[in-house]
Amino acid sequence: MKQFINKILILFILISCAQKSFAQAESDNVIRGRVFSETEGPILGANIIEIDNTNRFISTTRTDINGNFSLKIKNRSNKLRVTYIGMKPQLLPLGNRTVFDIAMEDANVMTEVVVKAKKIVSTGNLDIPEREISTAMQTISAKEFEGLSVSSVDDALQGQVAGLDIVANSGDLGSGTSMRIRGITSITGNSEPLIVLNGIIFETPTTNFDFATANQEQFANLLSVNVDDIESITVLKDAASTAVWGSRGANGVISIKMKRGLKGKTKVQYSYRFSGAQQPKGMTMLTGDDYTMLMKEAYFNPRQSDATSNIREFNYDKSFSEYEQYNNNTDWVKAVTQYGFTHDHYLVLSGGGDRARFKISGGYYNQTGTVIGQKLNRYSSRMDLDYNVSDRIRFTSEFSFTYTDNDQNYQQDPYTGLLAVAYKKMPNLSIYEQDADGKDTERFYKIQPTVSGQLYDQYYWFNPVASANLAKKNTKSLRILPTFRLQYDFTNPEKVMLRYKGYVSFDVNNGGSSTFVPKELTTSQWQSPNINAAYTSDSRSLSVSTDHNLTYIPKFENKDHSLLLYSSFQMGNSTSRYQEMSSYGNPSETITNPTAGGYINSYRSGPGMGRWMAYMFMGHYAFQSKYIVDLTLRRDGSSKFGDARKWGTFPGVSLAWNIMDEKFMNWSKGWLSTLKFRPSWGLAGEQPLYENLFHSLYTENGRYVDMPAIRPTNIQLTDLRWAKANQFNYGVDFGFLEDKYWFDFNYYYKRTQDMLFPDLAISSTSGYSTLSYQNAGTMDNVGWELNLNAYKIAKIGDFSMDVRLNLSNNINTIIDLKQSILDSKNKEFSYNNGEYLTRIQLNNSYGSIYGFRYLGVYQYGDYEEGRDGTSPFARDADGQLIRDAQGEPLQMTYAAGKTFEYKFKGGDAIYEDINHDGNINELDIVYLGNSNPIVNGGFGLKFNFRQLAININTNFRIGNKIINMGRMYAENMYSNNNQAASVNWRWRKNGDVTEIPRAMYQSGYNWLGSDRYVEDGTFWRVKNIQISYDVPTKNLKILGISQLNMYLTVNNLFTLSRYSGVDPEVGYGALGISADYNQTARSQSFTAGITVGF
Repeated sequence: MKQFINKILILFILISCAQKSFAQAESDNVIRGRVFSETEGPILGANIIEIDNTNRFISTTRTDINGNFSLKIKNRSNKLRVTYIGMKPQLLPLGNRTVFDIAMEDANVMTEVVVKAKKIVSTGNLDIPEREISTAMQTISAKEFEGLSVSSVDDALQGQVAGLDIVANSGDLGSGTSMRIRGITSITGNSEPLIVLNGIIFETPTTNFDFATANQEQFANLLSVNVDDIESITVLKDAASTAVWGSRGANGVISIKMKRGLKGKTKVQYSYRFSGAQQPKGMTMLTGDDYTMLMKEAYFNPRQSDATSNIREFNYDKSFSEYEQYNNNTDWVKAVTQYGFTHDHYLVLSGGGDRARFKISGGYYNQTGTVIGQKLNRYSSRMDLDYNVSDRIRFTSEFSFTYTDNDQNYQQDPYTGLLAVAYKKMPNLSIYEQDADGKDTERFYKIQPTVSGQLYDQYYWFNPVASANLAKKNTKSLRILPTFRLQYDFTNPEKVMLRYKGYVSFDVNNGGSSTFVPKELTTSQWQSPNINAAYTSDSRSLSVSTDHNLTYIPKFENKDHSLLLYSSFQMGNSTSRYQEMSSYGNPSETITNPTAGGYINSYRSGPGMGRWMAYMFMGHYAFQSKYIVDLTLRRDGSSKFGDARKWGTFPGVSLAWNIMDEKFMNWSKGWLSTLKFRPSWGLAGEQPLYENLFHSLYTENGRYVDMPAIRPTNIQLTDLRWAKANQFNYGVDFGFLEDKYWFDFNYYYKRTQDMLFPDLAISSTSGYSTLSYQNAGTMDNVGWELNLNAYKIAKIGDFSMDVRLNLSNNINTIIDLKQSILDSKNKEFSYNNGEYLTRIQLNNSYGSIYGFRYLGVYQYGDYEEGRDGTSPFARDADGQLIRDAQGEPLQMTYAAGKTFEYKFKGGDAIYEDINHDGNINELDIVYLGNSNPIVNGGFGLKFNFRQLAININTNFRIGNKIINMGRMYAENMYSNNNQAASVNWRWRKNGDVTEIPRAMYQSGYNWLGSDRYVEDGTFWRVKNIQISYDVPTKNLKILGISQLNMYLTVNNLFTLSRYSGVDPEVGYGALGISADYNQTARSQSFTAGITVGF
């Protein structure tokens, strides 16, 4: 028993000693100390970091209010790193020390030293000195459009970049823009530039997207990028710079760099912008009274009969049961327009230290349109985290979320928006049903089915006010983009850089649209497809992409040489699915889903998928930063091509020569600061939209006996080739007086070969009606760009002025096309009113317009010798009268010999008889111009006085032609559409001198496609004028805030143009032609905003 007790005592003593030793070891691994500076005293929040010999962060803490800290360390062979904002970092060995007194030094205390730094810019993959850039690229800082309230960044970019042509699709909310960099590379395919967001392609996989006929919502891709989150935008123009994106960079690249968290104390910033907008004044239309008088004349003229003009809706007959509905003076345009408002909120938190930096932002954008029934809501959020595991390892995560909810106007056809319907609607018609006393009720009026048969074109168009309030059209989209990045330095970057970077990115894009047309809009029968008609479509897509790259930068003993090498492997996969369904006769106007129990009208669904892979190599070499060579080689693989064509190779090479560094330029050192020559060449590619074209795809084809049958739907395309854009660029950069005055000039030549054409008709003997894709043409784009910047000129004291100007020119020429494509596009002239000859002609530009020449109106219907004035009789090239075989004057005829032959009369339109044969036909059609501008660009001024700045931005286009279809319909006096007030000056009797022909309901050819409606679209627009003021920091301390900015902006203040339409900024339509159908114009607006920082 005694021995047992002794053993217990010995064990107890041993355990006690072990505990004491362990406690001693624990205390030995805890260090304490104080961090201070001679000027600041104890420092609160200094970072105390234990790092190992690979600079990995092992453990960390921060100092308290007294500058004290305590840290449990892992290994005494490690080092202690101490950092604080504005102080020089300290690196101390741990050794056996347990207590540290650390004195920090101000990082801003400098000895007198001259440092000549090189500004570093990013080309998208490599960070190189700005003076060594050898390609055609232009970068815009987000500060250039700070304070503007725009829903999409493309709107802010307009007029800012030489060679980037941006045209709004319309002024409807969320309509987006059409963008072109250095012209187009396709006739029926995509000519929009590639969008890259933080080095990752930003696009939406689609299974069936026709760029030639796409609606405005499909182009609004950039709507899901919050402008406030953007740091800078770089536009890559030549093929040498876009070759890094291979087959996707043929149309140029817009690379967007997003803001990230900055090292420092946590900062909070809130911005609010309020905008008010209105539609600019459009065409003046006829009142109801003037309209009814015009229509009676239009019905009378063709047959000179009172009976034909006896239309009860125009007679003001009180015995007519609908009299009160048709005796009004309704201004439909005013009824569908309103004052629109925008509320734009943005909140951001950012900060961090040496180890981690973060940025979290959120935005809410609410906008009501200047046309009733339009409302846009967008919620956006973005989170970024940069985490330094060590000096060599960095982990980055990015997450963005955007939800858009867009209420739009229902459209009965693709070309006629609500505003266009308002211009057409008969003005004697009431908006609301009126009682026997002519007073409005609460019910919207709809034309009854008993209306006179001649007015059925008006019966077709819904009451636009009722449509805006009762019909529904909504588009929703949800986009989530998480990205994870890793960076690792294999070596010490200060000696030799061998850096790995990789990312995995996901792009989740869900969208849906729905429309509903309630029975209250029409008086059609219940079984009509217009009754409670519903439509929905849903799409889901997921893209996954990854990139793994190595950058190698050796350090040469001879500093004259510098070399950067970059290699990358990329891979991506996308899947998508869509479905759409429509029905009519649904049982309730409150249940707007097509599955509610109505008659199914149509149903479609389908998947989409694609895979791609790429290898890339880049090299940048500079000798004395004077002679520069850049090489790019990219090899793209796509699942859209057959085995023999699956891979495409896209090289690029660019050179730069800083001539100013040559000794023979020493004479100019005092005033010439930059002179650089930049030649480049590159090859970019383009791929088709559809996947699996080299496979046979099958679809259901009835039944065979008792079994379902299938059939192939396409011809296998095993030899389809990549379209290729071959481009040369020659650039010169000039800088004067230390680059205070700077301009660059670029001349380029781009040839696109093997252009891709989808869904072209082929002979039915093949067993198929169309061929999915063909390589079938060559197109050239030749042009130049000039960019001029002058900084702080006219400097007087605290006042200075900046000037910006950019100009660009592009000439597009169709060099070659297969005859079968020319035949399919160049249809026979239809001889119909209102139509132009659709034509693609070799050695002419895409977007060319062909039609008749309009010469005015025949003053007289008969011929009288010696009388001044015009009459419809043929004349030869010398102006002498042509007589027929009987010696009578030869009367001018339209479409002689055809069943619809027409003899021109007094008051009819005069068209130039090109061949002087007395017959107006397709042989008299001539070239009328082109919709591409000769020159486009922007001009800006910025005035600075202390904290006050005034920024003026303008944009312009010169020499482009627009078909004013809105004026054509408003001056043709051919249908029951309301007409412009200009028709009050129409021809009415012999001898009248006017440019407006007589009114002819459904008769005559007074509005053939001619230069009467082809107008010069040249304009100069004051896009915005912004006044901003930054409150001095010293005045803010009393308020407890660190930043206060205020700004006031006026947008689209005025436009100088001879164009008679509402807005000369008209997008491109079929065959590249700009046609204005009275779409919603850009609104005139003001914005007042404030930014507060804490």
